[in-house]
Amino acid sequence: MDLITLVKRAMQGDAEAFGTLVTEHWRFVYTICLSQVRQGADAEDLAQEVFIQVSQDLADLRAPDKFMPWLRQVARNVCRMWRRRQHAAPEPLDIVAEVDDPTAAARFRRAELAEIVRGVLAQVSPNSREVLALHYLAGYSEAEVGVALGLPPATIKSRLREGREQAKRKLLPVIRELLALQTKPGCGCPLSQRVAELTMAGYGKPGCGCPKTLTEGR
Repeated sequence: MDLITLVKRAMQGDAEAFGTLVTEHWRFVYTICLSQVRQGADAEDLAQEVFIQVSQDLADLRAPDKFMPWLRQVARNVCRMWRRRQHAAPEPLDIVAEVDDPTAAARFRRAELAEIVRGVLAQVSPNSREVLALHYLAGYSEAEVGVALGLPPATIKSRLREGREQAKRKLLPVIRELLALQTKPGCGCPLSQRVAELTMAGYGKPGCGCPKTLTEGR
């Protein structure tokens, strides 16, 4: 069943059609939320909230063929309202006493750098961050992202390019230090600067493991 037919059925109260919409577009909504709030657990909760909102408002959708851009806007609005409800400032990293053990100190520094990375990603412009998340995290093609967001291919390419450049400028210095603090399995010895530089050379290319390294924060 094509998307427009599915949307029309859901608008008429077809519970099965609505369930299919939720199943098929959960990844899309979750990724949009993740690009807005950064934390996976929060994004999951917000994705559920988005679909509750969709169930309430879907009957008022005037153009079923614009469902995906409309869904994106609902997700954005839900995330915006969530941020307004958050009054507490981000919790600082735990303050630890000076550690004599170099391995423990390096582990703490890696966690600290991982937090910096998350902060840097948040500085990428919202439109580019959203497109980057859909393309690289959710695995949508450029064409699929364009259809989902209701944007022409040239705009998607431009935002991807802009986002990559912004992230690269802000992240590379941090990545270099983070990689240098990684240890060789089984011996606890720091990776050589040469290994770090070789890894840096592959940053952003197919097969690059930087995202996993950065997000583990170990």
